[in-house]
Amino acid sequence: MDLEASAVAAEAQWNDTDASHLDVTDLSGPFEGPEKLLELWFAPSVMELPECADYAANGAPVGRVGLRRVPRSTWEGMLDLVKCKTLSVETSAEMDAYLLSESSMFVYPHKIVLKTCGTTTLLLGLDRLLRIAKTALFDDESVQYGSSVSSTVLSQAVATDVEPKQLGATVYRCFYSRKSFMFPEKQQGPHRDWMLETELLDKYFENGAAYTVGKMNGDHWLLYMAAHDAPAHDGPAPPQRANSADMTLEILMTELSAKARKQFVFDVLPDGRTALSNGQVPDIGAALDHGHALGKELSSHIGLSHLFPSTQLDAFAFEPCGYSANALVPACPAHSAGYWTVHVTPEDGSSYASFETNIALDCDEPSAAEAQQPHAAHVHTLVQRVVDMFEPGSFTLTLFVSDEGTDASPLRMLELEHYRKSDRILYEFEGYNLLFLSFQRT
Repeated sequence: MDLEASAVAAEAQWNDTDASHLDVTDLSGPFEGPEKLLELWFAPSVMELPECADYAANGAPVGRVGLRRVPRSTWEGMLDLVKCKTLSVETSAEMDAYLLSESSMFVYPHKIVLKTCGTTTLLLGLDRLLRIAKTALFDDESVQYGSSVSSTVLSQAVATDVEPKQLGATVYRCFYSRKSFMFPEKQQGPHRDWMLETELLDKYFENGAAYTVGKMNGDHWLLYMAAHDAPAHDGPAPPQRANSADMTLEILMTELSAKARKQFVFDVLPDGRTALSNGQVPDIGAALDHGHALGKELSSHIGLSHLFPSTQLDAFAFEPCGYSANALVPACPAHSAGYWTVHVTPEDGSSYASFETNIALDCDEPSAAEAQQPHAAHVHTLVQRVVDMFEPGSFTLTLFVSDEGTDASPLRMLELEHYRKSDRILYEFEGYNLLFLSFQRT
């Protein structure tokens, strides 16, 4: 089978699930907006995966390899343990973006990002996730270029007796983080306490380190990191990475303004249709269900669709309130390829919105002309535009930048209209720098 035909077959095998409508979580009562965020790297780059080594020398296309060969239904079995469902999936040349009933998941060939809110039990899915990854990436019988990993093989791997540390040893980098919860008493399993989360992670990872960033008696952010040498494999050495820079920006916002909250609360008309806060009634096309149609209209209305050029957007509006979106953005001269994701909980008294992206932007302060460009090319411009959309009473900003990435030091002096800086913390880790900023509305 040639590579092109193999890639087509792999795509069909991966999407082995039906498109039945899924109920979403009931959002009645106070909802825990702040997310748990897990990012696992199994290799420094796609080309350093075992299955890609033979193709690096001749420049063969990567396609659906690595973790992207895992069938969608297998990932959804893992998500059942986390207590969330898939609403929709968008794909690009680089990744698969899952929009979930509680936040998002991004699957690259060599890494996975899982972000869940509410009372989801993210870490209870870790063991299953690691077993899936070990089988897909490092078991000889599964490492076949252009072929989806057999669901039967994956099911057997889930039932196999493997020591947690053996599973953790397949991970090159682990990052787990979350903001302090609004309603910690509602959390379940290990998420009831940060030390329980840390103990669970330590079962799998050697030399893990846990940190509390910010004021313990105020708004703070919790981080767990673990590192391991890249798993060795036979075959030709991978090519030198042209650019291994890694950047992740999070903006975690609370106390959204009444004006901002109103945009994410939807009115049901007498005929059963749903209207946005501006009175517009989206046209429900045959290709979109109700929640996606509302989400698409709202994304354009508030300006999220226009943050970056050529955005591949997947948005969903929850009734009676709430919003989630994933966006895949191609590379251009101003920035790298990547994703952004937004999640909004607009309930009065516990309102929350988050924005996250791994698109590498310029960290220098933009000129007046650059700040007025239609699309964001600087971190400063992006942060200001996102904050202007949600008008939070307070927010925290975290920026992770790898040593190979851009110099983030100019952002230590970041100033934003209508906000004063209440915290500025810089951490230097092995391979990464972390900038943590807190702001209060003036």
